Amino acid sequence: MIANEETTEKKCCFYASDFHLEMTIVPYINKKIEENKNVVIVTQNKLEETMKVLISRMNINNNKKLLDLDWNNSDISQIKTRKNLVVIINGSKNFIDNKNREIKKLLGNEPVEIVDCYNFDEIKDKIVEIRAEYNKVLNNLQKNY
Repeated sequence: MIANEETTEKKCCFYASDFHLEMTIVPYINKKIEENKNVVIVTQNKLEETMKVLISRMNINNNKKLLDLDWNNSDISQIKTRKNLVVIINGSKNFIDNKNREIKKLLGNEPVEIVDCYNFDEIKDKIVEIRAEYNKVLNNLQKNY
């Protein structure tokens, strides 16, 4: 996690598969949409097709808004507004670190909530060190630890 240390709400999540990631973040993103937050997805992996299936099967309020998010976006150029911004970043540790640097450069000290999503298999040997960099961890229960 590299983005603006003082103005960034630092959260992360760890997942075992893309499906596990999606099951964890969709309820969280849905909640952020209900709070009128501007959500941007930045992902190294294309998630659109599996998200369409998952969202169509879930009983949630904001199906259309969730489906309208760009689940294949790998570029921070999708950040059009800076107010009430939540950025979900998914990918390798290197990808996440690079995107955090780009966001810091783009936003400076403007407030932003960033959730960095790590594949457990990739970072399992560094999980303790990575966890220490964050204020909270998202999980399937939608509790922040």
